[in-house]
Amino acid sequence: MTGAQTGIRPRGGTWLITAAIVVGALLAGCVWWAVAGRDGTPVSGPGGADGAVVPGAETVHFEQGHGLAAVRTLLRTPADVRAFAGWYPQEGIGGALRGKLLARDLDAEVLVATGWSSGCTSARGAVLTYDENTGYAARLTDTRTYETCDSPWDVLAVFAVPGKDAGTDPRIGGAPPGPPGPAELLAYAPLDGAAARRAPRAAEVSQPDQFGAFARPLPAAATAALESRLGSLYDSELPGPARRFAFTGRGCGEDLLLEITSRRLRPVGAGGACRDPRPYVAVFSVPADRVPSSAVIGG
Repeated sequence: MTGAQTGIRPRGGTWLITAAIVVGALLAGCVWWAVAGRDGTPVSGPGGADGAVVPGAETVHFEQGHGLAAVRTLLRTPADVRAFAGWYPQEGIGGALRGKLLARDLDAEVLVATGWSSGCTSARGAVLTYDENTGYAARLTDTRTYETCDSPWDVLAVFAVPGKDAGTDPRIGGAPPGPPGPAELLAYAPLDGAAARRAPRAAEVSQPDQFGAFARPLPAAATAALESRLGSLYDSELPGPARRFAFTGRGCGEDLLLEITSRRLRPVGAGGACRDPRPYVAVFSVPADRVPSSAVIGG
């Protein structure tokens, strides 16, 4: 009996050692899973570059939820911020974000804005990173990755960096920054004072007949300038779920952005103050899901 017991003990010890090794491996795997994500790569923002944390970069805004836009852009002026808030036209989101970002010192800072899907990884924050090859990116912090989730999470992170450190040709995720807001300026034409007084202030021009009605009071030269940019667009259906809006106003050239809020859509000068504003007509394209049903066109 004693011999039998002696024979059993080494096998029991081997099982304990094996179990410990397995448990240790599983724990290590769980730790890697939590910081690395399902595919084994670091959970980073657009471009995925896992660069070095940018010294002195401040996280101005971090939000994780659903339905947030995928963006990668730089905000240098108040007009950029107003256009950027158009990605989130609901006043509870865009209004609060606009107020927070406009409170920054944009004369001294540049805001790096990134938005992406983090899949089934949740996080409590993010840091701005920089890689020589791909430029700026973002890395989630305090993460937890789930094997499955009902709906993938979206992330919005905005960071402030000193303007002198942003450089003249910055990159975000390996590409040049995108436009600050969702709207695209499709066409622009100058007007004289008399034509500006006769023209409607703003209208939707998604369809050819809508554009025709808007352009009817305009001078022939202005209409021709708009049609040269827009004519081919009306030869087929709208490319995707987009709408078009025309505005008349006063500014200093076609350096315009579109401000979108829950109350209205209106052009703003991207360059800030304008010393000698001149009349113009401009047409923007806006993704349909970024146009609030309650918004007034112009005004």
